[in-house]
Amino acid sequence: MLKAACLLLIMCCFINANAQEVKISKYDLIQADKDVLLFWTIDSGSTCNGMTIMRSLDGLDYKEIGYIGGVCGNSSSPTPYNFTDENPLLNTVNFYKLRLGYGQFTEVKSIKVQYIESGKLFVYPNPTIDNTIIEFSNDNSRRYSVIITSSFGNVVFVKDEITESQILLNTFGWSPGAYYITLFDNSGSILKEKLIIK
Repeated sequence: MLKAACLLLIMCCFINANAQEVKISKYDLIQADKDVLLFWTIDSGSTCNGMTIMRSLDGLDYKEIGYIGGVCGNSSSPTPYNFTDENPLLNTVNFYKLRLGYGQFTEVKSIKVQYIESGKLFVYPNPTIDNTIIEFSNDNSRRYSVIITSSFGNVVFVKDEITESQILLNTFGWSPGAYYITLFDNSGSILKEKLIIK
C-alpha cells in the first residue's frame, strides 16, 4: 500500500513537471565559418530537466548533439541560451530542434551551411545525369578559366573570364563516364576535381 502511494506521488510529480509548458522565443540559427550557432530564449516555464539539442540531415531522423542542464524553478525574467554545432554537414541543409525536458519539442529550424574551403572545388550533385554545379572560394573576384576533359583526354567544355564563385554546368548529352575539371587563374593557381556522369 505504501509502495503504491509512493509510486502515485512520483507519477504525479512527473506529470506536473511536464504539464507546465516552457515558452520559448528568439530561436534562431546563424552560420559562423564552419559552425552553426543556435540562439534561443526561455521566456517562462521550468527547465529543470534540461534542454537537448538535436540535429537531422533529412528532417526525420534526429540525433542528440548537445545537452544543457536545466535550473529547477521558474525564472523571473527571460533567460537566453546558446549552443555551437561544430560539426554540421557542409554544403547541405541541416535541421535542428530542441527537446525541452522529457517530451516538449520546439519547431524545426533549418539552415544550409555553405562552406567551400580555399583551394578546393565542390561539385554537386556528383555523380549527375544532366546538370551539376561547380563551386569554389573566390572572395577577391579573381578571373578564372575552366577546362573539362573526358577520361580519353578530349576537351568537352571550356569557359574563360569567370569572376563568380559558381559555375552552372549543363551535361545533358555527355557520355556516361569520368570527366576531369581543371580550374586555373593567371597566377598559376590550379584546382582539380573529378565529375562522374551516369
